[in-house]
Amino acid sequence: MALSALEALAKSALLRGMPANSLERLASAARRRTFRRGEVIFHEGDPGDALHVLSSGRVKVSITGESGHEAVFSILTPGDCFGELSLIDGGERSATVEALEPVETVALRRADFMEVVRKDPETLDRLLVALSAKIRHISEVVGDLAFLDLEGRLAKRLLELAAEHGRSTDGEILIELPITQEDLAAMIGATRTSVNKLLGWYEDQGAIRHEGRQIVVIDPERLRRRVT
Repeated sequence: MALSALEALAKSALLRGMPANSLERLASAARRRTFRRGEVIFHEGDPGDALHVLSSGRVKVSITGESGHEAVFSILTPGDCFGELSLIDGGERSATVEALEPVETVALRRADFMEVVRKDPETLDRLLVALSAKIRHISEVVGDLAFLDLEGRLAKRLLELAAEHGRSTDGEILIELPITQEDLAAMIGATRTSVNKLLGWYEDQGAIRHEGRQIVVIDPERLRRRVT
Protein backbone atom coordinates (compact mmCIF):
# COMPACT_ATOMS: atom_id res chain seq x y z
CA MET A 1 0.00 0.00 0.00
CA ALA A 2 1.32 3.43 -0.94
CA LEU A 3 2.24 5.84 1.84
CA SER A 4 0.17 8.98 2.16
CA ALA A 5 1.89 12.25 1.18
CA LEU A 6 2.40 13.15 4.82
CA GLU A 7 3.67 9.64 5.71
CA ALA A 8 6.11 9.60 2.78
CA LEU A 9 7.54 13.01 3.64
CA ALA A 10 7.81 12.17 7.36
CA LYS A 11 9.60 8.88 6.59
CA SER A 12 12.20 10.38 4.24
CA ALA A 13 15.73 10.86 5.57
CA LEU A 14 15.63 14.43 4.30
CA LEU A 15 12.50 15.57 6.14
CA ARG A 16 12.26 13.15 9.06
CA GLY A 17 11.99 15.02 12.35
CA MET A 18 10.63 18.25 10.91
CA PRO A 19 7.97 20.01 12.97
CA ALA A 20 4.53 18.58 12.28
CA ASN A 21 3.14 21.88 11.00
CA SER A 22 5.98 22.19 8.47
CA LEU A 23 5.41 18.65 7.22
CA GLU A 24 1.70 19.34 6.90
CA ARG A 25 2.38 22.46 4.82
CA LEU A 26 4.70 20.51 2.53
CA ALA A 27 2.22 17.63 2.20
CA SER A 28 -0.58 20.01 1.23
CA ALA A 29 1.63 21.57 -1.47
CA ALA A 30 2.97 18.26 -2.82
CA ARG A 31 1.61 16.44 -5.88
CA ARG A 32 1.22 12.71 -6.36
CA ARG A 33 2.84 11.24 -9.46
CA THR A 34 2.54 7.69 -10.82
CA PHE A 35 4.88 5.91 -13.24
CA ARG A 36 4.76 2.59 -15.07
CA ARG A 37 7.43 -0.10 -14.78
CA GLY A 38 10.31 0.87 -17.07
CA GLU A 39 9.20 4.50 -17.32
CA VAL A 40 11.90 7.15 -16.90
CA ILE A 41 10.89 9.67 -14.26
CA PHE A 42 13.53 12.10 -15.49
CA HIS A 43 16.70 11.93 -17.57
CA GLU A 44 20.17 13.14 -16.69
CA GLY A 45 20.39 16.69 -18.02
CA ASP A 46 16.65 17.41 -17.80
CA PRO A 47 15.67 20.71 -16.15
CA GLY A 48 14.69 20.11 -12.56
CA ASP A 49 12.96 22.05 -9.85
CA ALA A 50 11.35 19.36 -7.71
CA LEU A 51 12.14 16.70 -5.14
CA HIS A 52 10.48 13.28 -5.36
CA VAL A 53 9.81 11.09 -2.32
CA LEU A 54 8.92 7.46 -3.07
CA SER A 55 5.62 6.38 -1.57
CA SER A 56 5.53 2.97 -3.33
CA GLY A 57 7.69 0.94 -5.69
CA ARG A 58 11.43 0.97 -6.45
CA VAL A 59 13.55 3.06 -8.81
CA LYS A 60 17.14 2.90 -10.02
CA VAL A 61 19.42 5.93 -10.22
CA SER A 62 22.06 5.94 -12.97
CA ILE A 63 24.30 8.09 -15.13
CA THR A 64 25.60 7.50 -18.65
CA GLY A 65 29.22 8.12 -19.60
CA GLU A 66 30.55 9.58 -22.82
CA SER A 67 31.08 6.01 -24.08
CA GLY A 68 27.36 5.34 -23.66
CA HIS A 69 27.86 2.88 -20.81
CA GLU A 70 25.46 3.13 -17.88
CA ALA A 71 26.55 3.23 -14.24
CA VAL A 72 23.89 2.43 -11.63
CA PHE A 73 24.48 4.20 -8.32
CA SER A 74 21.57 3.04 -6.21
CA ILE A 75 18.18 1.36 -5.94
CA LEU A 76 15.68 3.41 -3.94
CA THR A 77 12.66 2.18 -1.98
CA PRO A 78 9.62 3.83 -0.30
CA GLY A 79 10.69 6.67 1.96
CA ASP A 80 13.81 7.39 -0.10
CA CYS A 81 13.99 10.62 -2.07
CA PHE A 82 15.70 11.80 -5.24
CA GLY A 83 16.19 15.15 -6.93
CA GLU A 84 17.66 16.85 -3.86
CA LEU A 85 20.14 18.91 -5.87
CA SER A 86 17.25 20.64 -7.61
CA LEU A 87 16.10 21.95 -4.24
CA ILE A 88 19.41 23.80 -3.91
CA ASP A 89 20.08 25.24 -7.37
CA GLY A 90 17.10 24.33 -9.56
CA GLY A 91 19.64 23.15 -12.15
CA GLU A 92 19.74 20.20 -14.52
CA ARG A 93 19.20 16.66 -13.25
CA SER A 94 22.50 14.99 -12.36
CA ALA A 95 21.23 11.44 -12.98
CA THR A 96 18.52 9.41 -14.68
CA VAL A 97 15.82 7.79 -12.52
CA GLU A 98 13.83 4.84 -13.88
CA ALA A 99 10.94 2.91 -12.32
CA LEU A 100 11.79 -0.77 -11.75
CA GLU A 101 8.12 -1.50 -11.02
CA PRO A 102 4.93 0.56 -10.78
CA VAL A 103 5.90 3.61 -8.75
CA GLU A 104 4.15 6.42 -6.94
CA THR A 105 5.97 9.51 -5.70
CA VAL A 106 5.19 12.63 -3.74
CA ALA A 107 6.67 15.53 -5.74
CA LEU A 108 7.61 18.75 -3.99
CA ARG A 109 8.44 21.92 -5.94
CA ARG A 110 11.53 23.93 -5.01
CA ALA A 111 9.51 27.10 -4.41
CA ASP A 112 7.25 25.33 -1.89
CA PHE A 113 10.22 23.73 -0.16
CA MET A 114 12.14 27.00 0.13
CA GLU A 115 9.10 28.72 1.58
CA VAL A 116 9.11 26.20 4.43
CA VAL A 117 12.92 26.41 4.83
CA ARG A 118 12.66 30.13 5.47
CA LYS A 119 10.35 29.38 8.39
CA ASP A 120 12.29 26.29 9.58
CA PRO A 121 16.03 26.72 8.76
CA GLU A 122 16.86 23.31 10.32
CA THR A 123 15.33 21.75 7.22
CA LEU A 124 18.31 23.03 5.21
CA ASP A 125 20.66 21.26 7.62
CA ARG A 126 18.84 17.98 6.92
CA LEU A 127 19.16 18.57 3.19
CA LEU A 128 22.93 19.00 3.54
CA VAL A 129 23.18 15.82 5.63
CA ALA A 130 21.24 13.88 2.99
CA LEU A 131 23.49 15.20 0.22
CA SER A 132 26.60 14.34 2.25
CA ALA A 133 25.36 10.75 2.54
CA LYS A 134 24.98 10.55 -1.24
CA ILE A 135 28.49 11.93 -1.77
CA ARG A 136 29.89 9.36 0.67
CA HIS A 137 28.08 6.60 -1.23
CA ILE A 138 29.48 7.78 -4.57
CA SER A 139 32.98 7.94 -3.04
CA GLU A 140 32.59 4.35 -1.86
CA VAL A 141 31.49 3.23 -5.34
CA VAL A 142 34.55 4.92 -6.87
CA GLY A 143 36.76 3.27 -4.25
CA ASP A 144 35.33 -0.15 -5.04
CA LEU A 145 36.05 0.34 -8.75
CA ALA A 146 39.63 1.28 -7.90
CA PHE A 147 40.50 -1.32 -5.26
CA LEU A 148 38.24 -4.37 -5.71
CA ASP A 149 38.48 -6.82 -8.59
CA LEU A 150 35.37 -7.82 -10.50
CA GLU A 151 34.59 -10.85 -8.31
CA GLY A 152 34.90 -8.73 -5.18
CA ARG A 153 32.72 -5.96 -6.55
CA LEU A 154 29.95 -8.40 -7.46
CA ALA A 155 30.15 -10.14 -4.08
CA LYS A 156 29.92 -6.81 -2.26
CA ARG A 157 26.99 -5.63 -4.36
CA LEU A 158 25.08 -8.87 -3.79
CA LEU A 159 25.62 -8.48 -0.03
CA GLU A 160 24.40 -4.87 -0.17
CA LEU A 161 21.30 -5.83 -2.17
CA ALA A 162 20.59 -8.65 0.29
CA ALA A 163 20.85 -6.21 3.22
CA GLU A 164 18.71 -3.52 1.59
CA HIS A 165 16.15 -5.61 -0.30
CA GLY A 166 16.43 -9.11 1.17
CA ARG A 167 13.98 -11.39 2.98
CA SER A 168 15.49 -14.03 5.26
CA THR A 169 14.08 -17.56 5.34
CA ASP A 170 15.78 -20.62 6.85
CA GLY A 171 19.17 -18.92 6.91
CA GLU A 172 18.97 -17.84 3.27
CA ILE A 173 18.30 -14.35 1.91
CA LEU A 174 16.03 -13.83 -1.09
CA ILE A 175 16.82 -10.55 -2.88
CA GLU A 176 13.31 -9.27 -3.61
CA LEU A 177 14.27 -6.96 -6.42
CA PRO A 178 13.35 -6.94 -10.11
CA ILE A 179 16.91 -6.40 -11.33
CA THR A 180 18.54 -7.66 -14.52
CA GLN A 181 22.07 -8.84 -15.18
CA GLU A 182 22.50 -5.64 -17.20
CA ASP A 183 21.62 -3.63 -14.07
CA LEU A 184 24.08 -5.65 -11.96
CA ALA A 185 26.77 -5.08 -14.58
CA ALA A 186 26.08 -1.33 -14.55
CA MET A 187 26.41 -1.29 -10.75
CA ILE A 188 29.90 -2.80 -10.72
CA GLY A 189 31.43 -1.51 -13.95
CA ALA A 190 31.30 -4.79 -15.87
CA THR A 191 29.66 -6.38 -18.91
CA ARG A 192 26.53 -8.52 -18.77
CA THR A 193 28.52 -11.49 -20.07
CA SER A 194 31.07 -11.17 -17.25
CA VAL A 195 28.32 -10.91 -14.63
CA ASN A 196 26.55 -13.93 -16.09
CA LYS A 197 29.73 -16.02 -15.81
CA LEU A 198 30.48 -14.82 -12.28
CA LEU A 199 26.94 -15.51 -11.07
CA GLY A 200 27.29 -19.03 -12.43
CA TRP A 201 30.65 -19.41 -10.68
CA TYR A 202 29.25 -18.20 -7.34
CA GLU A 203 26.33 -20.60 -7.80
CA ASP A 204 28.75 -23.50 -8.37
CA GLN A 205 30.58 -22.45 -5.19
CA GLY A 206 27.35 -22.70 -3.20
CA ALA A 207 27.24 -18.98 -2.34
CA ILE A 208 24.03 -18.18 -4.26
CA ARG A 209 21.31 -19.78 -6.32
CA HIS A 210 18.74 -18.55 -8.79
CA GLU A 211 15.05 -18.74 -7.98
CA GLY A 212 13.31 -17.80 -11.17
CA ARG A 213 14.64 -14.32 -12.03
CA GLN A 214 15.65 -13.59 -8.44
CA ILE A 215 18.86 -14.37 -6.57
CA VAL A 216 19.05 -16.16 -3.22
CA VAL A 217 22.16 -15.64 -1.09
CA ILE A 218 22.85 -19.03 0.49
CA ASP A 219 26.27 -18.40 2.05
CA PRO A 220 26.87 -14.69 2.81
CA GLU A 221 30.13 -15.49 4.59
CA ARG A 222 31.60 -16.94 1.42
CA LEU A 223 30.75 -13.68 -0.37
CA ARG A 224 32.22 -11.60 2.47
CA ARG A 225 35.52 -13.50 2.26
CA ARG A 226 35.72 -12.57 -1.41
CA VAL A 227 35.34 -8.85 -0.60
CA THR A 228 38.08 -8.68 2.07
